[in-house]
Amino acid sequence: MIPQKFIAIDIDGTLYDDHDHFDIQRFNQDYQALLNRRIFLIVATGNSYDAVQTIFKDCPVNTFVAENGGRIVINGKDVISHVHSHSTLQKLMTFLSRKNYQPDLFSLSGASNTFIDNQFKDVPVPFYPHHQYFAFLDQVTEPVYNVNLNWFKRQPELKLIHQVIKEINQTFPMQLQATYSGAYGIDILPYSVNKAVGLKELIHHFPNKTLKDVVAFGDTSNDLEMIQESGIGFAMKNATTDLKQVADRITSKDNNHDGLLYEIEKQFLS
Repeated sequence: MIPQKFIAIDIDGTLYDDHDHFDIQRFNQDYQALLNRRIFLIVATGNSYDAVQTIFKDCPVNTFVAENGGRIVINGKDVISHVHSHSTLQKLMTFLSRKNYQPDLFSLSGASNTFIDNQFKDVPVPFYPHHQYFAFLDQVTEPVYNVNLNWFKRQPELKLIHQVIKEINQTFPMQLQATYSGAYGIDILPYSVNKAVGLKELIHHFPNKTLKDVVAFGDTSNDLEMIQESGIGFAMKNATTDLKQVADRITSKDNNHDGLLYEIEKQFLS
């Protein structure tokens, strides 16, 4: 089947409510109804592929732009991967150690595991289904797609987090791209990797389709490129100001009131 149109959705703050839940039965019904109309739903997220497999284990969706565009999976098969070089990761680790930003969690997203710094062994991580702990980078035995710092306990002012992002990007120009991922977290990706790039690479697998055939939904800074470059970009009602400023439309309900599914049903299934 060649879809007539695509819908790309973020998870955290978009599909998920503030307690990391969504209406699975309603989602599955909408997913099938969209397919019946030749509309293909893609999950575009900063989460690892390991995490999204767990999140959607009871759902039929199997095509993902994971790791903020770093890993493209179509029908359960990897088709494209963008990973950090070992040398750049080593420099980044040295920089972060020197700066001592004191995150509440620090992790590296690998191909099948999330690698968590040893100092955070006591932090519960139910959102990382498969994880290991490491003390030195050489103990990380898989390609690394994403580096994550999170201050979910401390919850500092967002301007302080954005200052960290600025410092990382200024220190590693043309090497790394740090972005705010919501929920007091930062994703650090290989340079030029983002959800729009990942979506574009995925859409190229469908003849005569482009990003203009995509309707995208997101809530925060790591959705910026996707919202800007898709045919129509929706910011959630609860979205950050920077995303609302570039979005074509804003949902009428927020993530705590099924705003994503309501908007999809209104726009495509009514």
